[in-house]
Amino acid sequence: MDKVLEKAQELRCLIEETSEYKEYLKNKELLENSKDVIELKHNIANLKAKGKLEEARNLEKLYNNHPLVNNYEASKDALYQLLKTIESIIK
Repeated sequence: MDKVLEKAQELRCLIEETSEYKEYLKNKELLENSKDVIELKHNIANLKAKGKLEEARNLEKLYNNHPLVNNYEASKDALYQLLKTIESIIK
């Protein structure tokens, strides 16, 4: 079992060195620290709480079209594809 855990740790380290993983982490941090994105999310939540669903949907469109959100989603998809490829090899 120690051998399996050792190999799993090696695989984790190799994944963390990939451009997909690094790009994902970079975009995640940018998204989480963006004042614009944070403000949009708060405004959407406030509008929903007030029952102003149409206005909330309009802001959600802005949120979903924000470049940081798009970059994050693209990098998340790329990392997911890498992990799915690894999974298919392991099976």
